[in-house]
Amino acid sequence: MDIRNQLKKNENWMIALAATAVLCLLVGMRFDYFYDLNDDVLMKDILAGCYTGTPEGHNIQMLWLVSAFISLFYRVVRFLPWYGIFLCLCHFGCFFLILKRSLASCKTVIGKLAAALTETLLFGGVFLEHLVFAQYTVTCTFLAAAAAFLFYTTDIELACKDFVKKNLPVVLLVFVAYLIRSEMLLLVLPMICVAGVAKWGSESRIFTKEHAVKYLAVIGMILAGIGIGQLTHMAAYGSQQWRTFTEFFDNRTELYDFQEIPAYAENQAFYESIGLSESEKILLDNYNFGMDEEIDEVMVGQIAQYAGTNRSAEKPFLEKLPEKLRDYVYRFTSSKGKPGSDYPWNVMVILGYIAVFLTAIPRKYTKERIQEAGGGTYVKNILGVSWKLIFLFAVRTALWMYILMRERAPERITHSLYLMEFCILIGMAFSQYGGICYVRTRKILGGAAAVIACVMAVLILPGVVKTVSENQMRREEVNGLYRGLYDRLSGEENKENFYLIDVYSSVSYSGIPYSEKMFANVDNSLDNYDIMGGWACKSPLQRKKLAGFGIESMEQALRDREDVYFVRMKSEDMQWLFDYYEDHGTPIEVNLIDTIADVFEIYAVSAR
Repeated sequence: MDIRNQLKKNENWMIALAATAVLCLLVGMRFDYFYDLNDDVLMKDILAGCYTGTPEGHNIQMLWLVSAFISLFYRVVRFLPWYGIFLCLCHFGCFFLILKRSLASCKTVIGKLAAALTETLLFGGVFLEHLVFAQYTVTCTFLAAAAAFLFYTTDIELACKDFVKKNLPVVLLVFVAYLIRSEMLLLVLPMICVAGVAKWGSESRIFTKEHAVKYLAVIGMILAGIGIGQLTHMAAYGSQQWRTFTEFFDNRTELYDFQEIPAYAENQAFYESIGLSESEKILLDNYNFGMDEEIDEVMVGQIAQYAGTNRSAEKPFLEKLPEKLRDYVYRFTSSKGKPGSDYPWNVMVILGYIAVFLTAIPRKYTKERIQEAGGGTYVKNILGVSWKLIFLFAVRTALWMYILMRERAPERITHSLYLMEFCILIGMAFSQYGGICYVRTRKILGGAAAVIACVMAVLILPGVVKTVSENQMRREEVNGLYRGLYDRLSGEENKENFYLIDVYSSVSYSGIPYSEKMFANVDNSLDNYDIMGGWACKSPLQRKKLAGFGIESMEQALRDREDVYFVRMKSEDMQWLFDYYEDHGTPIEVNLIDTIADVFEIYAVSAR
């Protein structure tokens, strides 16, 4: 009897853990886990010690606390893929937390098993691409989305102290999300605030001291966590070198991600005024700005500001607004097969709004609230849920218009916004589902929701599996080419050399991005190569790496040293290299040393 009671008490844990383990194993058996982009690979290299030779806590993209935490594991056990483990734990851990909490709304084991199957199929179908090709921006949002779900589904009847204690995991999830990708967490923070306001608005009496303490305590701890994360990061990056680089990094991000570099001919007077020649400006075009020490944070900031001014003049805000609003509506309402559609993410969110509305109508009230309602409880329910949905939709519209107006809307951001919104909606639906008046109504709505979700998952899964499979196959081919290159560069006969790689030659082949598998062919030894630009360029980390190979300047080392070579993809132009040195009064000649897979070429560069 004790064993049976114990099993009954922990059945939500066991079912959720089993479903999570099955999903993890099935995905891992059918696919490999990849870092999504070369950016993620560089982050891993910095943390693992491949970049400088020592696991680094300054990961540039993440805040210092979480970077230092991950790098500590590499310092203890260097050969394990800790960063990949961390990302997968975040993804599957969030799924486990969401599933476990949602099972509390089901009254029978059969219902719990049905809910677990439904959510596993749905999550596996919609989120499969991001499980297989992990990207830290999406990881950040998943943590924030899980936090919003857990917060909204916390038992509203809990006393103040118990409510705050119950939401400590929520505070931790938001804290870690902020450490992983602060910009993304701040972008979705308004949605978390919507969840908080809507939850508070669900109280029978809103403006009481107890409720103020209950909700403001959670909000306060979240803000305190964000503050701690930011302050420790600022302290860790407080040296003059890091402050200078941070300014460079921010200006570079503004220029490349949100502006367009002005053409030289039409803007020659401006470029001459800041001391940038045409051959040097080409280094910004092809991202190889690490060659020129004079391209610093001030110059990049001036170009970003100038580009922004020109862009605003070409297309004023009020002219661009209607165009982006039409784009927003089209993306949200377009179905499968239409170009530019966000299917199936948009469909799932639309169904989420419908589910929240329908589960709100037949909810029961406490005796006190029935008396306050004075009859007409269905009308009260409709009004009570309508303002929440309108509020959420208004905030999501503002966030979407923000990213569309800035013309920076990659899938890792748009899918993250959908994920955040969907988790909040499902949290609302589960919270209301438990309060439905009649058992029959609960069964009908619960069964209908499960059937619709399963049908959606069945419709989505084949196409998603095919897409992910094809993507993996193409990546395998491209990664094989790059693996051949990097194995050649770091081979026994070349390990004393150093190789400077053209940036665009390192990014992708035939439009397919280079990445790496998380858990296969793990090699965390020091790399004897680096790209000639990128987001880590001119950082203290890069200077440490180059110094380890006796390099003070890329320009000088490439021209004068016999053990430093230039690498490019055959399809990439290299005339810019000749023009740059010619413009600096030091003409060069190059000799082809090696060719890899008829794709990459290695050159020795020398003064002419």
